Amino acid sequence: MAEKNERMLDKALAEAMIRKSSEYLDFNRNVRESARVLEDSLSAFITKGGEDLSTNRLLNQTKDVIALSNNPLHTFHMLQNIRHYDDATFIHCLNVAIICHSFGKWLKLPGKDLDVLTLAGILHDVGKMWIPEEIIKKPGSLTDEEYSVIKMHPTRGYHILEPMQVDVRIKNVALMHHERKDGSGYPSGLRGDEIDEFARIVAIIDNYDAMTSARIYRGALCPFEVIEVLEEEGDTKFDTKYMSAFLTWVTESYVGSNVILSDGRKGRIIRNNSCKSLPVVETEDGEVDLSKEKDLLIKSIPDC
Repeated sequence: MAEKNERMLDKALAEAMIRKSSEYLDFNRNVRESARVLEDSLSAFITKGGEDLSTNRLLNQTKDVIALSNNPLHTFHMLQNIRHYDDATFIHCLNVAIICHSFGKWLKLPGKDLDVLTLAGILHDVGKMWIPEEIIKKPGSLTDEEYSVIKMHPTRGYHILEPMQVDVRIKNVALMHHERKDGSGYPSGLRGDEIDEFARIVAIIDNYDAMTSARIYRGALCPFEVIEVLEEEGDTKFDTKYMSAFLTWVTESYVGSNVILSDGRKGRIIRNNSCKSLPVVETEDGEVDLSKEKDLLIKSIPDC
């Protein structure tokens, strides 16, 4: 119990230090302002029955947030701290857009494609604006009927965006980001290459952000817990090429991070393995290769 309390205290102190930094305060303020701009813009667009949406404003607002940090790991850390206590749909959309932009740069996408992918991240969940708040924020399990309503948001999102003069890939992402390679997704049960390429990218990032974000019914999962899940499901559910690239990019971003292992030891990630969820960690006892240790995992990242 004492060790658990110490780990919780270390994590709380690390979070408090991040939240007091001027970088975080600027980032937090800009993310919230961008979320407000996104919500206001979409609400006005829907209320006015199809008047054009200023995608340039949304894109520029998001780029302003991205410009606050040149280090993807710092961006991840600050997003983690925002999502610990504010998991609004619009914060999630901005998280996805920011990660899409950083990952797209790592993939060396051309500038126009990078803007399209970023906008697709911003607008991928636009259909949730039609979902009653009591369902979106329900703390308990959804009924079958409520889940059916949730599963309508991709189709609704596509219908919202369909009349707009935006790249068709943005519309397809709204429609297809819950489709899965094996046909188990929704709304149409598409498979493999039937799914838009950008929708395949956003599906991975949307899933990653959702699992590493706090929910009303659970806390945020440790990124390496999520990486383990994505490693197990990647070949079945998601585009293998993009999943492999995403996991490489994410884990490279965490090299140098302080971690707490499942046995309570503290350490620092010094390099990755082919098994991305089990890197090599330097502790006071020496290097620990988690891929060779039974039942030893990264339990938390105090800086996040």
